[in-house]
Amino acid sequence: MTRTTQSAQPPARDRRFVGPAESFRAYCQLIRLPNLFTAAADVLAGFFLSHPRITPESLSFLWPLVFAGVTFYAAGVVLNDWVDREIDARERPQRPIPSGTISASVAFWLGWGFLLLGLALSGFVAWRAGTVRPAIAALGLAVAILTYNFLVKRTFLGPAAMGACRGVNFVLGTSLSPWNQAWLPLPVGMAVYVAGITAFARTEADEPHRGWLAAGLATMIAGLAVVTGYAVSAERFVVDLWRWYALLGILAGWMLLRGIWVLAAPSPARVQRVVTQAVMGIIVLDAAVVFTAHGPLGALPVLALILPATWAGRWIAST
Repeated sequence: MTRTTQSAQPPARDRRFVGPAESFRAYCQLIRLPNLFTAAADVLAGFFLSHPRITPESLSFLWPLVFAGVTFYAAGVVLNDWVDREIDARERPQRPIPSGTISASVAFWLGWGFLLLGLALSGFVAWRAGTVRPAIAALGLAVAILTYNFLVKRTFLGPAAMGACRGVNFVLGTSLSPWNQAWLPLPVGMAVYVAGITAFARTEADEPHRGWLAAGLATMIAGLAVVTGYAVSAERFVVDLWRWYALLGILAGWMLLRGIWVLAAPSPARVQRVVTQAVMGIIVLDAAVVFTAHGPLGALPVLALILPATWAGRWIAST
């Protein structure tokens, strides 16, 4: 892959004047505001899964970890738009960088700033908790983000790298506790699910390609199947197993129906709608994980993240 350089800026529109309201909306679009809630849900799910008993002390470690996961996600999407700025100038000229609302240089340094902030927050938690695990997970997440954006984004490995970012973000939430092998199907399944979303969305800006759509849909369903397999290795469930299978079955059935709807008549609008729904499905998936460890009352705060994510999605695109 030929990497573009920072000096290759979009034309003079890069420096046009914008008002405060337009500028604020552009930054919200750049960081994919609705999707930030899904990153928070990943960390929350990992944390509550690995903490059967919640104490005030453990909660004091949770919030810096949640903000770290959110800033890592923001770093990834901002750097993604910086890398894609020339392609977006042709295919999505309304996006913040090619439209000139946010300069390429500002986006570049903002992305790196978010990345460093995520590392700093994770390092702070590691120092306070007296364990290096949060710092190691954060470093792994930073490497995955940079690998995706600067090395494999436009290759066949791109979806896998994007999925790895999501899986490691979940691991970040569990990093205050010793790792339990029984949890492995959860980050792996989520990584596969997100790899499927990435493949499904790969040609959304052009004429959608049925091959990518079918492969992405199959990968999403496979990811949900892996997550469902957590029931085999789990050491404890506070709810009946059939409820777990029903929740995951409903989510898989819904995504399958929506994917078939797109395959029947592919269009950018249909692909983008289903991708948005699949991304919001991550919150449902995370809430289902918390449901197994803390029951419905524990899962409800995570599931409630759907509300601000949906509200933000009414005026900021998720893709």
